[in-house]
Amino acid sequence: MKHLKLLVACLALVLTACADVANYQANLQTWIGRSEQTLEATWGAPTSITQNGDVRLLTYIRNDGTFVAGGYWGPRVQSLFCTTTFSVVNGLIARAQFEGNECVAY
Repeated sequence: MKHLKLLVACLALVLTACADVANYQANLQTWIGRSEQTLEATWGAPTSITQNGDVRLLTYIRNDGTFVAGGYWGPRVQSLFCTTTFSVVNGLIARAQFEGNECVAY
């Protein structure tokens, strides 16, 4: 039983370590050239849609709450969020970009 607990703890650590921004960026790049309909079928309805000339911008905003960290100067509150924007030209995704501190993937 002791070994099982250790194995589970190690597995959780490995999975957490694998979640990173590079993986998120790599996942977004797989959407380049795919259709807007396929994106919406997978990601759901975007938070906002804007039109900039011939480019439609589909923005998805994920807010994962806040993180409170203690420290020498007292608690620090940090919002956890990820904003991802897909640029769509002629119905196909041409670009994907993101910002935030919760933009990670496994």
